[in-house]
Amino acid sequence: MRKGDERKQEILNISERLFCQKGFDATSVQDVLDQLHCSKGAFYHHFISKDAVLDTICARHAEQACERAGQQLEGLEGSMARLNLLLRAFLPLHRDEQAFMLMLLPLLDRPESVAVRVRYQEALAGAFLPPLEREVEAARATGVICPPVRGVCQPVLALLNQCWVEAALLLLQALRKGQRHDAGALLGVLEKYRRSIEVLLDAPYGSVTLADFADWDELAEALGRQLASDRP
Repeated sequence: MRKGDERKQEILNISERLFCQKGFDATSVQDVLDQLHCSKGAFYHHFISKDAVLDTICARHAEQACERAGQQLEGLEGSMARLNLLLRAFLPLHRDEQAFMLMLLPLLDRPESVAVRVRYQEALAGAFLPPLEREVEAARATGVICPPVRGVCQPVLALLNQCWVEAALLLLQALRKGQRHDAGALLGVLEKYRRSIEVLLDAPYGSVTLADFADWDELAEALGRQLASDRP
């Protein structure tokens, strides 16, 4: 790796650690520079702003999530089991992404952060599209599913992106009010999107599974503690 590339990775790694520890808003470019012991020129040579750093971090997490899913698929048998693994891996509200989500979720309901959220959604969809297309085609070939049209994977990924954002905002809105998250409402969000994806894929009723709710519950508890600690 070239020296410039090494410096860029250092900026990303230090920034993500500080964003997760202190929060995105509370972390300044100077905080990153203090950790790196470098000049502002070195930072702005690679990134035009702190938002651009977060944007790149989001893309990196999408790629890493897809890589983890690929490793988990190795040796897994059954078309529907493989398909469900990919669908669950796409949704970032799980244990593997908890630290990242605790940094990102408080930004989701802020108008100035819409671009970051959209970039992360696009990165997830871009990373997961090729493996999802392969698994859908394999499931179609075995007769497990029978989607009525080609190109069904992009709308499935769009639904998954809507699903995790809707669930995350539901969590965030309740916790900002100091209330416990509504497990029934979260399950309702999951069921709505689960059924929509089954219809798109023409999969048997109840065959699609989207999440381990225990992971989402754990994330909600952690986010609640974080928001409580941030209150004056």
